[in-house]
Amino acid sequence: MSSTLPANARISTNPFVESKLNHLRDRSLGSSAVRATTAEIARILAVEATQNHKPDHGKIGLIVVLRSGLGMSDAFLSQFAPDTDVVVYHIGMFREKYSLQPVEYYNKLPNNNTDVKRVYVIDPLIATGGTATAVIEALRDWGVEHITFVSMLTSQQGLEHAAKAWPEGTEFVIGAIDPRLDSNGYIEPGIGDIGDRLFGTGLSH
Repeated sequence: MSSTLPANARISTNPFVESKLNHLRDRSLGSSAVRATTAEIARILAVEATQNHKPDHGKIGLIVVLRSGLGMSDAFLSQFAPDTDVVVYHIGMFREKYSLQPVEYYNKLPNNNTDVKRVYVIDPLIATGGTATAVIEALRDWGVEHITFVSMLTSQQGLEHAAKAWPEGTEFVIGAIDPRLDSNGYIEPGIGDIGDRLFGTGLSH
């Protein structure tokens, strides 16, 4: 898989990520176990994603993609040094059922951005890459200069799509890549609908 990895993406080197993801692949897990495992993966990926962060980077933003990004947010935040100046913003996206295109339903980015130039985006999955691309474009328009996009699991197709959105301004830190999407745009073998699984709503795929 490394031969087809986009130049601005890297896969976690921590061996525990694979074992935690394999645990998440068990669709019989209850929501509490899904939340706990997601948080464990988020902590590992946060360490890898922020390892080159320096205090002189100034104020940074943590962008939580609703709703499933909430499952990673507290664990990710816990890995920043106490003196790190972090602001947290939320962007809500859903994927339209038939077109599979992203639809923004919530965006609390301030109208004017003068001091947040570096951001970390957390979203557990990149499936088609449409949502990730839309978030990247919104943040670029908002005025950020560098985006680190952190996901537990991506499809090969989705990662390639998202990585092309702004290659000079983004990097992707991911837990693993699954090879394909099904006809409904879900990652296969994947971990199901992570939003439903995190919050105990609906039926997991």
